[in-house]
Amino acid sequence: MYYANTPEYRTWRAEGLRWIAGLLQDAADSIERSQSAHYLADERAPEYKPVEEFLYDARFRVQNGY
Repeated sequence: MYYANTPEYRTWRAEGLRWIAGLLQDAADSIERSQSAHYLADERAPEYKPVEEFLYDARFRVQNGY
């Protein structure tokens, strides 16, 4: 029997995608909190980084568990 079109499979897949989205949201919140902890309240964080530096920073965070 082919399970891809059953309602249970679709529900299971949707819940899995929501779970993954939740993990990504939690990771983004964690990064945001750690970024704001590095700057004083009156000091602004840099708005933009060059692309290479941003990619290096993202790769470093993923490899080291954020």
